[in-house]
Amino acid sequence: MVFVTDRPLLAVGFREVLLGAGLDMQPGILEPARLVVSLPAGERWLIIVDGEGALDWGALDSARRRSPDSLFVVCCGATRPELLLAAMDHGLDGLISMRIPVAEASEALAQICRGERQFRFQDTLEQRRPDSPPLSPREKVVLAMVADGLRNRQIAVALGTSENNVKVHINRLLRKTGTKRRQELALLARPLLTDSPETSNLPAFDDGWMFGV
Repeated sequence: MVFVTDRPLLAVGFREVLLGAGLDMQPGILEPARLVVSLPAGERWLIIVDGEGALDWGALDSARRRSPDSLFVVCCGATRPELLLAAMDHGLDGLISMRIPVAEASEALAQICRGERQFRFQDTLEQRRPDSPPLSPREKVVLAMVADGLRNRQIAVALGTSENNVKVHINRLLRKTGTKRRQELALLARPLLTDSPETSNLPAFDDGWMFGV
């Protein structure tokens, strides 16, 4: 296990999370600039990356190619939308915020070690979006289902419509909200659906989010 950080005390603060995940070991500390050259090729490592500063995504991509069996997890305090989406886009195995309860962080880390991708945080994320884009009742229902992790086929079955119609609704949602990807759209669900009577029978959304892929 390796912590990639310029702040050695981060590993100390993460100790309780490691123990809760069943990982009773002393992690090594590696400076970010030395990640690619110091990571042994072909071995399997759990690599915790400090996400508080600017990350070198090119170096992380190179490290993942050098050690494809290793698990790469970003650890952070405040979660930024850009950080979350970049971690997903670059194929990292997870992101864990230090603001969530230790038990939940440990659970997420244990699931990552079992081969699941987990992105967990508990923050209010500021979004770059138009102010209150007008959404139709059906668009709000589709948006809620997208945020709940349903795929197009599942949404079509739930609404009794075709996948093509679902794609039309999602494309309109992307255009209205100024987003380009499904993950970005999901992050906007809470502010757009708050106090929406059309979605009152759907699961509530709060500031605690979990994406399992």
